Amino acid sequence: MKAVMAIDLGTSSVRAGLVDAELNVHHIAQRTYRLETPKPGWAEQDPEIIVASLGDAAKEALAQGGNLEIAGVCIDSAMHSFLALDEAMRPITPVWTWADMRAARSVRALADDPADSTLLYQRTGCPVHAMYFPAKSRWLKEHDPDTFARAAYLTSIKAYVLSRLTGALVEDLSIASGYGIMDIRHLHWNEEALKIAGITRERLPRLVEPRQIIGHLDERLARSWGVDPLPIVAGGADGPLANVGAGCVQEGDMAITVGTSSAVRMFTSAPRVDEQARTWCYYLGDATWVVGGAINGGASSLAWLRSAFPNLVSIDDRVAHRELDAWAAEVPPGAEGLMFAPYLAGERNPGLQGEARGYMAGLSLHHSAKHFVKATMEGISYQIAWVYQSVADVAGTPKTIRITGGFVGSTVWPQVLADVLGRSLEVPVEKEGSLIGAASFGLATLCGVDWRQVVGQIPVQRVIEPNAENHRRYARYFETYRRLYGAVRPYFSELLSLAE
Repeated sequence: MKAVMAIDLGTSSVRAGLVDAELNVHHIAQRTYRLETPKPGWAEQDPEIIVASLGDAAKEALAQGGNLEIAGVCIDSAMHSFLALDEAMRPITPVWTWADMRAARSVRALADDPADSTLLYQRTGCPVHAMYFPAKSRWLKEHDPDTFARAAYLTSIKAYVLSRLTGALVEDLSIASGYGIMDIRHLHWNEEALKIAGITRERLPRLVEPRQIIGHLDERLARSWGVDPLPIVAGGADGPLANVGAGCVQEGDMAITVGTSSAVRMFTSAPRVDEQARTWCYYLGDATWVVGGAINGGASSLAWLRSAFPNLVSIDDRVAHRELDAWAAEVPPGAEGLMFAPYLAGERNPGLQGEARGYMAGLSLHHSAKHFVKATMEGISYQIAWVYQSVADVAGTPKTIRITGGFVGSTVWPQVLADVLGRSLEVPVEKEGSLIGAASFGLATLCGVDWRQVVGQIPVQRVIEPNAENHRRYARYFETYRRLYGAVRPYFSELLSLAE
């Protein structure tokens, strides 16, 4: 039976899975790696650890292949990473992840120039924000000019991984659309955006379609993995491919993913931007675009809560999640007046404040750890609801909403989100969203599978219906949440300065 190896290169781990033409997953191998935060607002990783982890996961998955005929490899990756390489394509910086907000100050100059900020958004689909290349490259040039001068190439971790696997420095158009310097309509590097970013196209990877074969696995690596030099399909971005893996492939389908971070996405047949620049627009592949918004909060917020209070719950992840759920279930909607803003790594959509920081409001002597847990789930749900409204304004009110990501395993959190939104939420049977999305692209290229048709048949496991009374209660909290943000927002920059 023919299959592909799909590799999901995430922020906290890499997973390699063998997937056949009917989207059956035969084996998944996973390796985790750390996110380093050496300074406030910094979030970086070692690219060589990521590459080594990918190799280990791939070898384990392939060793379990049995009678499967592996047709090739397709890779998805987290978006908005930044990495400088020298002439020999060796890293000279760590990977700056999407959560790295060191360039928040650099955004000010861009945001203060309406012409530049409007041009960047209208041409690239990416609002002015610290996670995109214009801000990150300007920060590097200003704060580390020697490294900036030495950098022969500025890439993502995805492009670097592809170069290590095949020797070719290329970037798929889906990941590239999240750089903030690619023309979203014509699918090439935009000269005006490059000038604003201070980058020339010679320092960037060559652009390829996500379903394109970019080369074959390096012979030395192939021997190490125990296979022939397999063809490598470029693949795409984990977020848009999570929509594919959830079966949300038609206009009017919305997918909400809550993993390490969270996102709301809808596909469109043409690029669409928002007059207020509250949303982004990226490219999926096959003449399909993605309108959406994301927040830097998700499971990472609960992980922070656990690390900040190490005696809170069990150190075993599976036990800890059950304990957190049990605590949250004891707390009524609204956490008895406690409200959490999930900006621990800055704000993305809709406010685009990289300098934003999280806060708890309404704290009283009555509140305990269980209130913190419930307030964290609710705060992320409020922010998702804010993004939901923005995306619906641009791409249309969704007909159906499917939810994916680790939070689906919670017995409390998905119901909170349904109650906040006041919408029914469908849970697809398939839990491996990004991995299945990447596999479907690989199967389409290597095995002639119609990816839209095969993922369109992914069934729904259950539907979570909103509680009308809870929704009315949450609607009042949501309005307070937004007004509170407006009151605190002017002080984000001042708070950041005090921390320096």
